[in-house]
Amino acid sequence: MRRKRKEIDEVLIRAMSDGDMEAFAEIYNAYAPALRRFVAGLVKNMAKAEDIVQNIFLRMASSRPVIADEQALRNWLFVCARNEVISMLRSKWESSVDKVSLYPEVPSDGVSAGEIMPVLDSALEKMPAKRSEVFRLNKVSGLSAEEIAERMGISVRTVQKHLELAGKDIRKYLN
Repeated sequence: MRRKRKEIDEVLIRAMSDGDMEAFAEIYNAYAPALRRFVAGLVKNMAKAEDIVQNIFLRMASSRPVIADEQALRNWLFVCARNEVISMLRSKWESSVDKVSLYPEVPSDGVSAGEIMPVLDSALEKMPAKRSEVFRLNKVSGLSAEEIAERMGISVRTVQKHLELAGKDIRKYLN
């Protein structure tokens, strides 16, 4: 069975390389279900898994990668799936860090920065010293996460985590 699949895939790969969309469809039908299960196991969401698998096959159809044999095809597809999941998770994580609002929405009833700063200072005093320092270096001094990490001798990820937690602490203090 395995040998037969290999022979079929070799023929399909050559045909697909020549632009045969029927060969592409056969490859899709042969591998999409296994890729979907693999990705769904990683992301725990069948709809996202389907999107990722569709993206892989769209990229495959548009770029027509040179794939030597069936094992390379299978490996290529699963490596693409893994990389897509990693990219999706990284993007989701980065956007959640970027979108954490460190300052809550200020009512438009004329509240000034002079009124907010004492409250913000009180919130900063209640959080751990390192977290408060990271927050001040970022928001007051305008340093980037990389600059703060270098200055404080900690990782960029630790700086980002301190900023995320500082935002949560401030929101919790204000509520």
